[in-house]
Amino acid sequence: MYNSTIPSQLKAWLDRLLVPGKTFTYSAKGPQGLAGSKRVIAVLSRGGVYGAGLPTAGGEYVEPILRAIFGLIGITNPEFIIAEGIRISPERGAQALAQALEAARALSVA
Repeated sequence: MYNSTIPSQLKAWLDRLLVPGKTFTYSAKGPQGLAGSKRVIAVLSRGGVYGAGLPTAGGEYVEPILRAIFGLIGITNPEFIIAEGIRISPERGAQALAQALEAARALSVA
């Protein structure tokens, strides 16, 4: 997360991912995803802490944006690995990265 939003490079990638007629289509019922049952694993990092229940939680925009975009193309169950608080201190950063790596190792390779 850069300055409370997505990095411009990610925005550019998402713009290339959203292709009418290829990854989604419009119908009388609204947009319909064409990505099928693809698996998506997103790894997010944040300098601060924005977890649920914290006063800063409302400032986390990346996961909701990604959920909406993946949903548009038909991916309804994206998986997220989150490393947050990496800029609070070197110790906190190392702990957050270690937890994220452990979460990645624990992923099922289905």
